[in-house]
Amino acid sequence: MKTEKFKFLLTSLFIPFVMISQTNDSTELENKSDWEFNVTPYVWFSGLSADISFLNQNIPVEASFSDVVKNLKMAGLLHAEAKKGRWIIITDLVYMKLDKRGRIELLNLDTNLELKQFIADLDLGYNVLNVDDWLFLDVYGGLRYFETSSQLSVGTQTLLDKTINVNDPVLGVRFKTMTDKWINGAQIDAGGFGLGSEISWKGNIYAGYRFSESFSMLIGFQGYGVDYKKDAFGLDMVVAGFATGFNFNF
Repeated sequence: MKTEKFKFLLTSLFIPFVMISQTNDSTELENKSDWEFNVTPYVWFSGLSADISFLNQNIPVEASFSDVVKNLKMAGLLHAEAKKGRWIIITDLVYMKLDKRGRIELLNLDTNLELKQFIADLDLGYNVLNVDDWLFLDVYGGLRYFETSSQLSVGTQTLLDKTINVNDPVLGVRFKTMTDKWINGAQIDAGGFGLGSEISWKGNIYAGYRFSESFSMLIGFQGYGVDYKKDAFGLDMVVAGFATGFNFNF
């Protein structure tokens, strides 16, 4: 029931935007034949909060940004888009590997928790509103692939070794304002709806300075969450924090 209400809400939000777009002169955009590309490698100063449940046990995981940096083994983050006319292909890639070690002094045992996370978004978007190349409003939908691996060991015993793979349908909306020197925007999407995860979401808000038409620097805040349950395993996780990156447009 909650899923159906959520779908209805998203549909209700998108319909007015589509209606507005029909009243705007879109001939120039539709006739554009050249592809436009932009690529943004970025750094995400994120913290992590998660609950991992299995076999009626619950393992809370809390990691601030300093904890993440201290235990980070590998990371790669990239956002890229290709646009032609009003149509947009959007992809976002996030990979992180964390390795947190500890010790149970009372039992004289070492502990190790390893988390690997890979998120890949591939969406098709459409620009429903363009006001004088200053204000842009897009809607998009697609697929989010989420893979996480959790491994917990105490001493020589492995208590948890679990990898999950989830394919979530996604619906989202975003807006952007752009002048000769400044660029600002925000987006929010939701996915899963019980078809992959119970619910997943991603959102961000950002501002940037345009050094030229082809190069900008961006800074903002981004959050991502997933609630996954299957069989005896569950993962409820939120990753959020400030982000900054360089945008290359060509």
